[in-house]
Amino acid sequence: RTKALSYSAGIIDTGSDEELLRQADIILSIVSPSEAAAVAHRFSRHMSLNQGSTIYVDMNAIAPQTTCSIASNFSEDCFVDGSIVGLPPRANEYSPTIYLSGKNAQKVALAIGDTSMLDIRVLGDEIGQASGLKMCYGTMTKGITAIVLHACVAARSLKLDGAFLDELKRSMPHGFEMANRLIPDMAPKASRWVAEMEEIAKTNEEIGLTAELFQAVANTYKFVAEQTPLGNEIIEDRKRGTTLSDALDIMAECLDQKKQKLND
Repeated sequence: RTKALSYSAGIIDTGSDEELLRQADIILSIVSPSEAAAVAHRFSRHMSLNQGSTIYVDMNAIAPQTTCSIASNFSEDCFVDGSIVGLPPRANEYSPTIYLSGKNAQKVALAIGDTSMLDIRVLGDEIGQASGLKMCYGTMTKGITAIVLHACVAARSLKLDGAFLDELKRSMPHGFEMANRLIPDMAPKASRWVAEMEEIAKTNEEIGLTAELFQAVANTYKFVAEQTPLGNEIIEDRKRGTTLSDALDIMAECLDQKKQKLND
């Protein structure tokens, strides 16, 4: 899937990390948070041997301390912290925001700033600023999605979903709209969100807040990804959970099966 999407976007496969480093001035790492450190290690090893001027930009949804740990494997001039806030760009409709921080953040911003569909903003010179902002934003967006999911699945399991959704529609129309949009949209992304929620938990713990809240959110998305058919969904080819009702049916049924196994 990744190769097909890359090909459709006009991205060229150079065949190896070494060849990519020879051809590229800037490398953007955009992978699952769980893979960020491994990918960075691959490139830091090659970059330390080549002594080139390529800049590695880690744009993954990871905690500031994770980013700082990764950055320690690169020279200060060759690493920039980055994050992406928003949905994929749509021509003449929408542009996500790219945040950058680090010694050469401005250099990277200028290099890719000609891309009109991208809103690029430099936060400062410190590694951890861009990734920290992503953690704060993900706390709001994916945290709210988890809360809405819990409320709706609980209502369905208690056979109160009709009354609950009617009440939402009457007294919290925005909440009703969110439920119908966020839960179906979440299904094919849940597996990627698990590691991001764990990184948010790590961020919270580092600043003195409890890590337990977002570890629980990670467990919620892990349930969706690993214990329901929704985890098999692909964004480009949706089959199940495309409506709130179907998504709730699936999750409530899987929870019932889980309870039955525990009681057997």
